[in-house]
Amino acid sequence: MSKDAAGVWSVTIPPATVGFHYYWFSVDGVAINDPGSETYFGYNKETSGIEIPDPFFVSTLLISSPQPAFYDPQNGPHGRLEANWYLSKTTGKWRRCFVYTPPGYQDEANIKMRYPMLILQHGAGENETGWGRQGRMNFIMDNLINAGKAKAMIVVMDNGYAEYAQKPNQPVAPDGEAPYLRLPSGLEAFGAVVLHDLIPMIDSTYRTIADRDHRAMAGLSMGGLETMAITLSHSETFSYIGSFSGAQFSMPQRPGAPAPGRFANPGSLQSAGAVSKDSAATPARRVLPPFDPMTSYGDVFADAASFNQRVHLLWFGAGTAEVQLNNALRANVEKLRARGINLVLYESPGTAHEWLTWRRDLNEFAPLLFQQ
Repeated sequence: MSKDAAGVWSVTIPPATVGFHYYWFSVDGVAINDPGSETYFGYNKETSGIEIPDPFFVSTLLISSPQPAFYDPQNGPHGRLEANWYLSKTTGKWRRCFVYTPPGYQDEANIKMRYPMLILQHGAGENETGWGRQGRMNFIMDNLINAGKAKAMIVVMDNGYAEYAQKPNQPVAPDGEAPYLRLPSGLEAFGAVVLHDLIPMIDSTYRTIADRDHRAMAGLSMGGLETMAITLSHSETFSYIGSFSGAQFSMPQRPGAPAPGRFANPGSLQSAGAVSKDSAATPARRVLPPFDPMTSYGDVFADAASFNQRVHLLWFGAGTAEVQLNNALRANVEKLRARGINLVLYESPGTAHEWLTWRRDLNEFAPLLFQQ
C-alpha cells in the first residue's frame, strides 16, 4: 500500500477470482479488519470478507440481461434460516445450530408434511454461521427446490468443535486400527453431539422424517473429515454421505511424519476450510496414514455389495486448483472403485480450497439426495 499527500493509503490488486474471500490489513504486523466491510467468522475470529461477482452475472455493455448466479437470491418462494440454542448433554454446554426450512414449510397447506434432513458442516477456523453467510446455502437450496431439481429438505448446520464434559469410559483403539474413524482433539465429541443431542433435538422440534433413509450428512474440509468418520461409524443413522474437499484425504503420512494419532500442522490448506500455515491460529491436525479401503475406516468397505445396498449415495467433490488434495482424492476414489464401491466424484473446474468450490459442491450434491 502507498500513502498519498493527503495521508490516504491505497492499493490496486490484480483481478480477484469470483466468489467469497477473506482479507485484512497488516498494520505494523497486526492483522486489522477493514472497518468498511462486513466481517465473517473465519480463521477462528471475525474477519473481513468480500464477494467478487461473476462478470457473466453483472449488467454491462456486453451483457444486457444478466442471469443471477445459482447462489444468488432469485424470484420465487424462499425458505427460512433460523438459530436454535440447545443444551448438550455431551459437552455440558449450550450450543447453537442454524436450521434451514424449505419454501412452503410454514404454509398451512403443508402443516402435516414431513421432510428429510441434511446435516451440513463447516471447515476448520469457521463455525455454524459459515454455510449461511459465506456459503449462501439458503439461496442455493431455494433455487434448486423451486426449479424442481432437489427435494424439499431441512438443512442443519452446527458447530463442528466439541469436547466431552466427561470423557466416556471406553478403551482406546490401537493407532493402526481404523485411524480415519477417530476425530482429533477438539473435535472428538462432535459425533456424540450429532447422534445424542443434535438429531434428537431437530427431530423433536421440526417435522423431519426420522429414519436413516431420509437423513444425510456432508461437510467441507474439516467438516468432510467429520462427516466420513461419523456416518461410516453409524450406517444405521445415515444413508447419504458427502465430503467436499474432505481434510481426511489432504495429508497422508509422509516419511518422518509423526505416527498416526500424533499431530502436525495442515500446511497446504490455506482458505476457509483450513487456515494458513503461517497463521498463529493454525490448528494442529492429525497426520493420517495413506488411505486403505480395507482398514482406514475399519471394515466398512470390506463388503462392497452390502455397503452399496445400505449407503444410497457416497459423494466426493474438490476443486481442480486444490492440486494436492484433488490428486489424493482421485487416487483414493480409484481405490474405492477397484473395491466395487459405488460413488460420485465431482471436480469443480478452476477453483481451489475456497467457498466457490463448496457452493458448487452443494449445488451438485443436493439434487442427488433422497431420490431412492
